[in-house]
Amino acid sequence: MTSNDVFALAAHLHVLLRRKTGRVTDTEWLTTNADYAREIVRFTREKATSEEHADLLVLADKLEAAIPLIAAPARKPLLQVATETLRAGQVSAPTAQRAPTPRSGGFANSVPGQANSGFLESTLLSAFGTPRKEGDDPESRYVGGIR
Repeated sequence: MTSNDVFALAAHLHVLLRRKTGRVTDTEWLTTNADYAREIVRFTREKATSEEHADLLVLADKLEAAIPLIAAPARKPLLQVATETLRAGQVSAPTAQRAPTPRSGGFANSVPGQANSGFLESTLLSAFGTPRKEGDDPESRYVGGIR
């Protein structure tokens, strides 16, 4: 039995459980998590016997036989993954943070006598949708200097 067969079995079981019992299952999780598969087998058997659904019992048996094929993928410890990634050169060295260069006429420098606030005024578009020019006076963009 291949992983495709297990997925097909899980999908078939999902449809029958939904139709006959109203139970919705996660088909993908069912094919990757053995504990979830065991619980669905238990639930399916319980419903098959209590509500007399012989076809559910057959699928529960097939799914139980497929549980050894359903194994959670072996996960590597985070430290090992990080070490392998760094050794493979997939991560570049962190770049130094550069301080933003003050623009002439920007909001950060628009208040005379105060230190640079660190906020940069948008240089893409003015409030009217026209591109701003490098030499624009910030005071001319505000009515009476109100920001």
